[in-house]
Amino acid sequence: MRRREFLASGAAMSLLGALPVWPVDVSRFALGVITDEVTMDLEQALLWAKSFGLQWVELRFAWGKYVTEFAADDVKRAQDLLTKHGMKVSVIDSAYFKTLLPGTQSKFNTGKADPLQSDFGAQKGILERAMQRAKDFATDKIRIFAFLRVEDPKSVFDRVAKELEASAASAQREGVRLVLENEFTCNVATGAEGAAMLSAVKSPALGLNWDPGNAFEAGEMPFPNGYEALDKKRIWHMHLKDAVAGPTGAGPVWKPVGGGSIDYVGQFRALVKDGYNGTMSLETHYLNAAKDKEASSRESMEGLLKVIKEA
Repeated sequence: MRRREFLASGAAMSLLGALPVWPVDVSRFALGVITDEVTMDLEQALLWAKSFGLQWVELRFAWGKYVTEFAADDVKRAQDLLTKHGMKVSVIDSAYFKTLLPGTQSKFNTGKADPLQSDFGAQKGILERAMQRAKDFATDKIRIFAFLRVEDPKSVFDRVAKELEASAASAQREGVRLVLENEFTCNVATGAEGAAMLSAVKSPALGLNWDPGNAFEAGEMPFPNGYEALDKKRIWHMHLKDAVAGPTGAGPVWKPVGGGSIDYVGQFRALVKDGYNGTMSLETHYLNAAKDKEASSRESMEGLLKVIKEA
């Protein structure tokens, strides 16, 4: 979206005067958004978040660059914008371990290049840069993965656990925490698989980025089944997106939060009951017919706020 289009939108117009009054208290949860789900322009994304009264953002891509690949001037520019708009960073997203475990083959190998995937030998540098970015942006949480999914994840479970254990030890030495995302294309894709991995890797520097949408894509009922399997004290962050089942073999059809098959009202009621105090981010995924990311994210955030109100 071009700047003049954004400034003409309701989001930016609301910032010219008082912030809108939403029917829910957005501070009830540490709620934010992954900025590039709105736009690659970080300042526009921050303005968008402020239009909902949000105080948190999750950094993945900005200005066409992955946050772990920021140059020094990118870091300074982002820091200045975050300060200017009074926003806090919940999580630094990294592509750490979104790669093949040596000697394995991905179950989902399509032959297409994925810009987030890298050689195993590059992982040490990715983690080092992610830990530095966490310090740059005053957060202690870094999102990671569990290697690209093989046909039988149980066959590599112990190897993955060993790698995560060593990574968590490195993070603990640096005063940061790793949040393992249950990701459809990786060896930890569901709540049940996340629970098993965290049971094996007991490090205080490793927790979960619970993503009900990814669990749904993997064929699990995220709530209550996936959530109930988890150690609630080790859920440190969440990604929020919704979906319905697509045609057989075609994967899910993404929807605004509250418009899909995931029981987010039940999920949020459980979070309240269990005293969840971690951060969470809208990860829209859904695109409207016009393929407008900002408008699609706005529709999804509005749906999310309705869910929170009902919960």
